[in-house]
Amino acid sequence: MGECDRVSFCAAIRADLRRFSEEGPGIRPLLRGVLSQGFLAILVYRLFRWFYVRGIPTQPLRFVAERLIEITTGISIPVEARIGKGLRIHHFGSLIIHPQAAIGDGCTLYQQVTIGDLGIRGGVPVIGKGVFIGAGAKLLGQIEIGDGCRIGANAVVLTSVPTGCLAVGVPAVVKHDTSGVDLA
Repeated sequence: MGECDRVSFCAAIRADLRRFSEEGPGIRPLLRGVLSQGFLAILVYRLFRWFYVRGIPTQPLRFVAERLIEITTGISIPVEARIGKGLRIHHFGSLIIHPQAAIGDGCTLYQQVTIGDLGIRGGVPVIGKGVFIGAGAKLLGQIEIGDGCRIGANAVVLTSVPTGCLAVGVPAVVKHDTSGVDLA
C-alpha cells in the first residue's frame, strides 16, 4: 500500500474521474459523477491527503472541511486512510472508513459501507485492487480482501477473502466461483 502515499494529486483525481466513463461515453456520465456527493468527498480527501503526506499543516481548515463533508454527504474519509487512485463511491450516505484502513486502486463502494475495527481488539481491513463492496457491507477487524473480490450487499466480513472471491451473508461466507453473479 506504500504506493498510495505518494500518488500525485492530479493522477489520483484523473483516475477517479475515469471511473465515470464506465457508465457510457459522453459528457453526461462525467458531469453526473463530478456533481455527485461521493466525488466531492473523494476530492476533499485527496486534497487534504496531499497536504498530510507532505507534512503541511492544514488544521483547523481540514477539521471544518471534513465535518462539513460528513454532515452534507454522510461520508467519512479521514486523511490518515490510505486509498489508491480510481476510487468510486456510487451512492452517498453512511459510508465510514477507519483512519488506519488501506484501499487499493479501482475499488467501488456503495452506500452504508463500514470499513473499520472491532473496538478494543483493533486491527483494520486491508483491501486489494478492483474490489466491489455492496451496499450496507461491513468489513471489520484485521482482515485482507484480495484483488478483484466482490463483497455482497449487507455482508458482514470478519475473515480474510482470497483474491477473486465473493463474500456474502452474515457472517460472510466465501464463495470461490463468482461467475454469473451480479451484485449491482
